[in-house]
Amino acid sequence: MRKLLPGRRGTVWFMLADAAALVVFVLIGIRGHRAGTVEGFLRNAVPLLGAWFLVAWLGHTYRRPGWRSLLRNWIVAVPIGLLVRTLIVGSPNGGKILVFIAVGLAFTLLFLVLGRSLARLLAHGR
Repeated sequence: MRKLLPGRRGTVWFMLADAAALVVFVLIGIRGHRAGTVEGFLRNAVPLLGAWFLVAWLGHTYRRPGWRSLLRNWIVAVPIGLLVRTLIVGSPNGGKILVFIAVGLAFTLLFLVLGRSLARLLAHGR
């Protein structure tokens, strides 16, 4: 497990916080668009989480889980995940994709920052 999760104490908290933040984003999105089925959740969550953790693995995001590594991962992984999700779901299309990605970037960043802040408290409070 140590090889899989290198870095400082608390890395697992950061990984869990990031995953939870992205899941919250997906849950709010599917609820707002009345797509609240298990299939709807998976079609939206799997591409985003898959892109997030693939980019994190490639970029060693959790080796030194700070704000800089979070932002680097976010600016690459979220658009990739949202574009893959769009290919699977089939919408939005045209110019709406840019709005979708912009809104996705804004809200995922909000949730990720909140989640990481909570994870920092938990990691340092032990």
